[in-house]
Amino acid sequence: MRRSWLRPSIRSMAMAVAAGALVLVGGNLSAQTLGSSPSGFPGTTGTTQDESAPRLIPGHGAEIFRVWARAGDPRAGGGAVFLAVSRPTAPGSQPVGQTLLEIKPAEKGVNPRDPMLAVGPSGHLALAYQWVRFEPRAKQIRVALSTDGGKTWDQPATPVDSSGKAFSPQPGWTADGGLVVIWEDEGRGDRAFDVYARRSPDGGKTWEPQQLLSRFPNQRPADIYARPILVTDGGNRLWTVWVGLRDGRSSFYLNRSVDGGRTWTTPLALSGDGQSVFGHQLARSGDRLLLVWNDTRSGHDRIYSASSDDGGAAWTPPIRVDHIPETSSTDASSASVLLGPDGQALVAWQDGRNGRPDIFLAKSTDGGRTWGAEDQRMDTDEPGTAVSRFPKLARAKDGRVAITWEDDRDGFEAVYLRVRGAGSQAANWGPEVLATPPATKLAFRLPEVVWGEDGQLYLAWEVWDHTLSPARTTKRVDFHTLQVNP
Repeated sequence: MRRSWLRPSIRSMAMAVAAGALVLVGGNLSAQTLGSSPSGFPGTTGTTQDESAPRLIPGHGAEIFRVWARAGDPRAGGGAVFLAVSRPTAPGSQPVGQTLLEIKPAEKGVNPRDPMLAVGPSGHLALAYQWVRFEPRAKQIRVALSTDGGKTWDQPATPVDSSGKAFSPQPGWTADGGLVVIWEDEGRGDRAFDVYARRSPDGGKTWEPQQLLSRFPNQRPADIYARPILVTDGGNRLWTVWVGLRDGRSSFYLNRSVDGGRTWTTPLALSGDGQSVFGHQLARSGDRLLLVWNDTRSGHDRIYSASSDDGGAAWTPPIRVDHIPETSSTDASSASVLLGPDGQALVAWQDGRNGRPDIFLAKSTDGGRTWGAEDQRMDTDEPGTAVSRFPKLARAKDGRVAITWEDDRDGFEAVYLRVRGAGSQAANWGPEVLATPPATKLAFRLPEVVWGEDGQLYLAWEVWDHTLSPARTTKRVDFHTLQVNP
């Protein structure tokens, strides 16, 4: 990822939308981000200064945090991870961005990667990241800590893991100030991953022994357990879901803790008879949990879900979410999920049933136990003519919903947005809004979106600059806000 700096604001614009009026009020609120090309974009060459994969995290109140990274060079170093925050100065005003933390190792051949932020009680912040050293080879999980909302930081050099072969940190706070970190670990052997958890009862000062979560009575050397995600309820309940490859078949497994990570349940299989599963998303609202994923059990990638209404103790069998015709050979991918307090669930994804990929939406009124009889297409150009992909959903506290996606209908990828109203307008989606500025030789990709408590939409996306050539790109990350007037 890379350091953040303010860039000139893009041209502001105002648009009327059935769900409300949207006004682009902010340009790049912080700056740019993270490095390594995401999968699905072959044939491009980047630089050590590239940024990618921004993440937006709501704080307590109206603040929105964002993390990003600069790639660096494996041998020379130069990579970095960054944390910034945006806060409105007055109701309806443009948020002001502030960089809170820059982790830029001076040691040659060291690059931090994959930052994840957890927002805890009373100004507690934990930024977990992978600390990668080229020689001697090491991949550690480290955590930077703040108790005053990011004004000051403690950056312990002692890793959370014990193997030096750790990946994909997932931090989470508990109500009593405890900190839990989940990660995948290659310590068992080359390409033999396991999932671990470790708890600090005092917010990162000291750590209890790490716990193996991917524990089974019959373990095989070729079994692999990886890709954990972590959800907390702000109290002492935590849930982690990860993929396990056993006997050549992959499944999703759940561990849960009801005592702040002191103890965890044994793995519970959730995905049934799936043969190859990936792309999991876990949503929570109260005691309801909804897991959505990609599954190839029918021979093509389709969207499936399983749900729980008792805090994860019992789960429904997997059910199909999408309604792609059985005769279609297209694949569904890039699912995004929302779960509301009233039990309404939404899942968005992309598939090419019409030719090129379009964005589709499915709705459930019972927490994901059943899904509507048809899929709603969300991009409104001619079906199957442009490549529309990577949708993201966000829900406001008042019930409004936003969906964003990238779309190449005008030559280069741009980011589009639609908003659905709340209350009596909850069935009505407004028209498409072009959220990115007109540009030549720039592609706006992989959007992220969250609602702030101030009613503004916060967006981030990668900007791929093709000025040098179509195959050689430089990448940065932009952050923007949209004011949504009810």
